Amino acid sequence: MPAWVCDLLIKFNVHELDHVMKPLVLLFFILIGYTDLSAQDSTYVTIKTGTNVGDVLTLAEIYYYPQFTKGAVFFRGGTKATAKMNYSRLFDQMLFIDLKGDTLALAEEKTIKFIAVDQDTFYYDEGYIRIITDNDFVKLAEKQVWVVADIRKTGTHNTSTSTTGITSVRTFRHGNDVARNSLTLNEDIVLRKETQYYIGDEYNHFVRAGKKKLLQLFPKEQRSIENYLKENKVDFDKKDDLEKLTRFLGQLH
Repeated sequence: MPAWVCDLLIKFNVHELDHVMKPLVLLFFILIGYTDLSAQDSTYVTIKTGTNVGDVLTLAEIYYYPQFTKGAVFFRGGTKATAKMNYSRLFDQMLFIDLKGDTLALAEEKTIKFIAVDQDTFYYDEGYIRIITDNDFVKLAEKQVWVVADIRKTGTHNTSTSTTGITSVRTFRHGNDVARNSLTLNEDIVLRKETQYYIGDEYNHFVRAGKKKLLQLFPKEQRSIENYLKENKVDFDKKDDLEKLTRFLGQLH
């Protein structure tokens, strides 16, 4: 039985115990069921100290496409470059194979207007996001990425302490280890796979989906958006709700 339940029980004397035990046990099992259900919503993996990341995550878990696919990078200056490309969920980077056959990461991302790979379009705005729906006024995009959920440092007597200050796997990047997936960590980390949603305007500026940032992105439509959100329950982590919201936003322009 968890410590918090025991602490609660000792507040009651023996005569009161029978009256509170049954409800507490019921609450305990309800919470256990809720915890298990919540854990099913995310994918967690632990990378142990000295372990190669590529030995824990499969290529299908790291890369968006099953193999490097022909794509094109369109730059803001009007030029274009083509290569076989793939998106790394692990490091939030777009990788490409150069003429020598080496796998490299795109640099100078802010010079990129957009990237077309297969039937997909990616934009860069403090990270790569893939377009789900698009019209002239509003865009809905997603980012599938591994984030650091916990860092476990080895302390004295081989004990572990947890910290959560780092939220991006890119923090652990060292040179071309990103491309080869051969990054070996010197501390235990727990990774969580997330799907994040972003909403963009006609100028291709994107914000993480949420009420506050949405109103900041479309200040002229603030009243209409607030009325919509009052009349429609929107979960900003659900794709279906966001697709309905972006269709509504598209009608405002």
